[in-house]
Amino acid sequence: MNDNNRIALNSVINFVQLCVVSLIGIITSRIVLDALGASDYGLYNVVGGIVALLNVFNTAMTTTTYRYVAFELGKKEKGNVNKVFNTVLLIHATFACIILVTGLAIGLWYINNFLNVDPGKLPDARFVYIISIITTAISTTLIPYQGLLTAFEKFSIHAVINILSDIIKIALILLFIYSDGSRLRIYSLIMAFYVLLQKGCIFTYCNKKYAQVIRLHIYKDFKLLKEILSFTSYILIGAGSAMAETQGSVVVVNYFFGTIVNAGFAVANTIKGFISVFSANLSRSAIPQITKNFSGGNQGRSINLACYISKYTIILMLVVAFPVIMEIDFLLDLWLKEVPENTALYCVLTILIVLISGMGEGIYSLISASGKIKKFQLINGGISLLGIPIAFVAFKYGSPAFAILVVYTIIKLANTFIRLILIKTELGFNISPFFKISYLKVFYIAIPLIVAYVYYDPSRFSIWGHFAGLIGSELFLVTIVWIVGFEKRERKMVMELIKGANTRICNHNQLNNKN
Repeated sequence: MNDNNRIALNSVINFVQLCVVSLIGIITSRIVLDALGASDYGLYNVVGGIVALLNVFNTAMTTTTYRYVAFELGKKEKGNVNKVFNTVLLIHATFACIILVTGLAIGLWYINNFLNVDPGKLPDARFVYIISIITTAISTTLIPYQGLLTAFEKFSIHAVINILSDIIKIALILLFIYSDGSRLRIYSLIMAFYVLLQKGCIFTYCNKKYAQVIRLHIYKDFKLLKEILSFTSYILIGAGSAMAETQGSVVVVNYFFGTIVNAGFAVANTIKGFISVFSANLSRSAIPQITKNFSGGNQGRSINLACYISKYTIILMLVVAFPVIMEIDFLLDLWLKEVPENTALYCVLTILIVLISGMGEGIYSLISASGKIKKFQLINGGISLLGIPIAFVAFKYGSPAFAILVVYTIIKLANTFIRLILIKTELGFNISPFFKISYLKVFYIAIPLIVAYVYYDPSRFSIWGHFAGLIGSELFLVTIVWIVGFEKRERKMVMELIKGANTRICNHNQLNNKN
């Protein structure tokens, strides 16, 4: 199988996985919101937000692991994957201990002194937090095994594990709604089991499949250790700013507005997760190829892949996001029994932030492959981290809760263009392909979609009118993408794929008729 076909296959596998997992997530969030109520659901979101802030290291180290393992694989016989894996594993084990100790101290201090919650709920909040921190420490240690699967492009295995874990999770949650006692505590235990089940399955598979790669060995290569820690420290800035955007926002909103408003943000973040996983779909599938080509000296192919990934990521997200934005009120009423106030506005702004972020998916993979991430992370991450203090000041002066989402929308737009400037100045790459292949095409697609959104009024629709609106929005999007988003070569390729699929179906039917 050639590299392009492998990327296409991995993208399909990831897409199917993400559809199943996201659908399960949408269903379970509805069940959990009904079972816990808006206040407890918001409380879990806040406490989980504190854990996620401390868990930001996991995000950074997952990226580090598959970057360095894939880089070693790109060197062919010259690489030493076992050395890289053991070095990363040592770092993970060390930081797991740090997360456990400092996480318990800092998190419990915050909960006891600053959490805006009914005093009677404090014991539940502490219980949920302790369980979450212990789970985080264990999963941190096992992160290198997850990175190993990505580097070896074993997306089908990862998909099977995720889907089965999610099926088990929804089964447990269906039992959870009939449980007695503190549902908040029971739900936290279910989520802990779910996370550890996923990581445990990956650990077991890697031990059987890559025994030589993960064979424990102590390497005294302090140069490699220093390099990986340096790379991780800068990745940590980007991961921290992304986590601060989502989870830090939750904490700040809770401080000013309480858990009821947090429930609205929690719903918006669920939809954000549903859409943003599609942004990572193509990127995750192509990252190993971008990194391996870069380490193998084929930088031209890496750049070309990055350009097209950025464009296709936006198109893929719009397939889900555009109909949702057009019919957000109807979908929220259909999904939730009680919709928290202003949730529709939070959802639309959050989706906009995700779409803008998606324009950098391929670029980020290219930067990571180059290894020259210092200025990118310091500048982009530093600007993103300004979002929380700016929002805090805005709230102090009476701004509404959605102001924090407006702040992050502006920051994402700024970072989109700053990132391109850095690619030119720091890596010396020609950025015109990014404008020609990605940005201009996305701009051409966005204009008619914005016009359609402004003039679309579903307020008087019947229920069937809303469903027709969803279908019509999707058809409108596909038409716009086909006309202004695709190049002539891409349209030709799609037609050939459709023609080939029809030919195979016809041949299969003829064979069945003969039999």
